[in-house]
Amino acid sequence: MYTPIARTISRILRPSVLGSAAIACFAMPAIAQTPDSDDASLAEVVVTAQFREQKLQDTPIAITAVNAEMLESRNQTSLATVYYSSLTGANFDLLDLDRVEIARGPQGVLGGRNSEGGSIKLYSQKPKGDDTGSVRATYGSRNLLDIRATGDFALIGDVLNMRVSGVSRKQDGYVSRYDYGCVFPASGVPNNAQQGDCFLGHEGGKDYTAGRAAFRWLASDTFEANLSFDLTVDNSETAAIVLQDVNPAAGGALFTNTFGVPYNDNFVPSNRFISYASFASLRPQNAFPPLNPLAGSTISLPATTDTKVWGTNLTLDWRLAETLALKSITAYREFDSRWTEDNDVSPLSGSLGSEHMINHSFSQELRLNGTIGTLIDYTVGGYYFDQTTTYQTHQFLPYALPGFEFLGDDPVVASSYAGFANISWHITSALTFDAGVRYTKEKKDYHYSRNPVGGSLTLGLDVLNSTVGHYEGDNVDYRANVNYRWNEQLMTYASVSTAFKGGGTNARPFSPLQVVPFNKEELTAYELGAKADFFDRRLRVNVAGFINKFKDIQLTLLSCPQLSPGPCAATFNAGDADIKGVEVEIEAHPIDGLTIDASASSLDFEYTRLGANTGLTLGQEAPGTIKSKWSLGVQYEAGLASGASITPRVDVSYQGGFNTNAVFAPSNRVDSYEMVNARLTWKSPNDSWEVAAIALNLFDKEYFVSNFDLLTSSGAQYGLIGAPREYSVQVKKKF
Repeated sequence: MYTPIARTISRILRPSVLGSAAIACFAMPAIAQTPDSDDASLAEVVVTAQFREQKLQDTPIAITAVNAEMLESRNQTSLATVYYSSLTGANFDLLDLDRVEIARGPQGVLGGRNSEGGSIKLYSQKPKGDDTGSVRATYGSRNLLDIRATGDFALIGDVLNMRVSGVSRKQDGYVSRYDYGCVFPASGVPNNAQQGDCFLGHEGGKDYTAGRAAFRWLASDTFEANLSFDLTVDNSETAAIVLQDVNPAAGGALFTNTFGVPYNDNFVPSNRFISYASFASLRPQNAFPPLNPLAGSTISLPATTDTKVWGTNLTLDWRLAETLALKSITAYREFDSRWTEDNDVSPLSGSLGSEHMINHSFSQELRLNGTIGTLIDYTVGGYYFDQTTTYQTHQFLPYALPGFEFLGDDPVVASSYAGFANISWHITSALTFDAGVRYTKEKKDYHYSRNPVGGSLTLGLDVLNSTVGHYEGDNVDYRANVNYRWNEQLMTYASVSTAFKGGGTNARPFSPLQVVPFNKEELTAYELGAKADFFDRRLRVNVAGFINKFKDIQLTLLSCPQLSPGPCAATFNAGDADIKGVEVEIEAHPIDGLTIDASASSLDFEYTRLGANTGLTLGQEAPGTIKSKWSLGVQYEAGLASGASITPRVDVSYQGGFNTNAVFAPSNRVDSYEMVNARLTWKSPNDSWEVAAIALNLFDKEYFVSNFDLLTSSGAQYGLIGAPREYSVQVKKKF
């Protein structure tokens, strides 16, 4: 499900079409907003984007920091999309979070590899030992039941503290799946419904439980250790995928023909929130086309996603001297995830997949922070990352060839290490020069395995069993900026920075000829920015303009006849491109109790060079290019005579449309949409009780989050549809 926080992250991250966002969890100390004597003035926010504590308005990076209170007021409780060491199994419920820091633009030096679009850092609450806690329950649309609790305890005086937190969330999906043969008994499709109402289940629902335990050991005034464990068990429904269109003339559509029933737009429901996907390959032996006797198994898959994730993190902080500190961050994470796919999204048998991914990763980072007088702040450090991912799959793809079916078992071993240094030279009290460099070395080995269900594999994919796809490369990233504080109200900066996305090899070849490597993608960005506070810090305006220059951009092409005929989903270095853009963030507290926050961005994309045989033209846009975004939030906290308060809040956002395929067609366009969320919160006089009424997608906007266009191959076009309007009531008690 594409959640409110995910939409916010999407709006805030720099819209670099190919840039990923690096994400760090539980890695650094949480710094709260500094209170101010004037309730209407903006709080001083402290961030750690440059490896040290700085005021947000003094940090020469386009950065957004959102604390836990604001996340809750915006109804942002979970995060469905960002880059992680592996996206699979990443259920980012924002459980017991202190704040989120989002640094936009390439963060290759500060954020590491794959951070072209920016970095997102999630900071969990650290144990305080104050014997406090809270319980929050939410009930709402589609049987939503969300229960969260936290507790903070002192175990040994002021030396050892513990904090525990947990969440359980269940909600029915918003797409209803029906048995097509039951709904249309004269269609020729058999009735396989197990109950009279033809209903098979929902898509898009959530069912997960997560917990976290954190320990904080304050051994001395100069040493602190923070250890955390977390576990998530997710047994949610499959994603809310619906069929948008069918091209019955496509070659794959002809092969999808089952029960003598053609694959056409009869399977496209008039109601967008209905699906006829069967998740089964039930076909009679006299089906047309005839079943391949070597791959004729009957498949029936559960429409679920089952994931178990756990991890641990140990952060050690030593203050070696008044001007020198050492930080060690050690982390281990493991997940086991299973999910299924019915990619013809119909009762016919054109494209089915059962996936199983097993992953474990280990990382270690060391950082030495120091100062030299009042002139120099510096950080030097090293980073190591090791990961093994095993991708097991059962694919039934008769749309490619009749009876095409295979089992895959592909271990992927990846490692990376880096060394980095960053320095800030305070030339004068107003003028600072920042510079940094990071060297990264990485390698990946993809071990292919393709086994037949029976007999030998169509297309000779068994040849892949002896194939290893290998990538190895390195990169040097750098950053340099100069910033000048003109007065207490205004700081300006100019910067140049780089980042890269590592190379690899085609993960899903349909033939041995498609096992092709691709190289790293590089980005250099030039940026001018200003951060300003006006009217005694009642109005904050931050502006940035940038030019991003991509080299050897990575694109996935769904048609690659230069490699082999038939289906394809291979990544290539397609060429170079420029992105020019501007973004603005505004926060205002014009009077006591009133908060207004807004943001907007605009960009222009242009290919400057394209490689041969890509099928692209210079006038096209790369997939994911969102030309414009904006958001506006308004809330007013009004005091009541009883000492309680009531706070209404409204959030409005807009996201422009974008293409999902490298080669543009109207069928792979995701349209723009606006979204309105609202919340009304009552707080008791002592702030121990809180009750809120919440509305998400208030005006019931119908919109798509993604789109997958295979009209020219399998004949299907399908997409992930966003959730309809939701209402809920939330009650919170603090102890």
